[in-house]
Amino acid sequence: MGFIKRFVVGLIVIVILIILGLGYLGFVPGVSKILGSDKPRDLGITYTDADLKSITSKNHVQRVVLESAPDIKSSFVLKGTQAIKNVFTDKEITARLGQESDWLFNPFTNVQVKIGENGVVEASGVVRSDRLKGYAEATGVSLKGIEAISKGMDKYKIPKISFPAYIKGNLSIENNKLNIDLSELYIGKIPVAKELYSQAKSAFEGFVYERLTSGGYGSLYIKSLSFSNGKMNFSGNIPKVITTAKTILDSQ
Repeated sequence: MGFIKRFVVGLIVIVILIILGLGYLGFVPGVSKILGSDKPRDLGITYTDADLKSITSKNHVQRVVLESAPDIKSSFVLKGTQAIKNVFTDKEITARLGQESDWLFNPFTNVQVKIGENGVVEASGVVRSDRLKGYAEATGVSLKGIEAISKGMDKYKIPKISFPAYIKGNLSIENNKLNIDLSELYIGKIPVAKELYSQAKSAFEGFVYERLTSGGYGSLYIKSLSFSNGKMNFSGNIPKVITTAKTILDSQ
């Protein structure tokens, strides 16, 4: 599901950006030392073509994948809006996230999402830090935010590499307003102290609200999103057409 792919990727990447931002501000000295290149945690979620077909049939989103776009902004475009209300399994969500080659600035690969019977969500994957700036620009992050990302990575000599990340917790959304409580966050194999991301909770929730109501995600409206009985329940508006590109002309 297109909006799921961008929302989940965006959610996890924003968590990573918060950690990088705290590092830039001096709260996480030597943050680059915790970035490894090991494989992501295996959550045991596998999918088949049937799962991909199932999620595609539920959302009615037209996917357009271009070989190239003229610039970064044109590499990720949402058009139209449609109302949906449906239930999605973690296999379906993982299947949609598995289509990672659709967009050259997809910053998260090898993704697995696991939804527990109690509604607890786990997600793991590999962060492509070399794509974070392009991701931010394409989805409408402010120039100030993009500059902070670049400065943080330069200051702490964060290499443009891939590294695994893992999160676990509870989340729900009502009228585009996120409520999230993380119980675990790992960058590489190193756990991030809960006090660190707890302090960023309010700012993070506000940032997600801004991302869902403006910028590259402006055509989304999440009336309600919750997790229970191993599934995700969604009600709201999503785009009719999502266009992404595999390359951009000004990079060739």
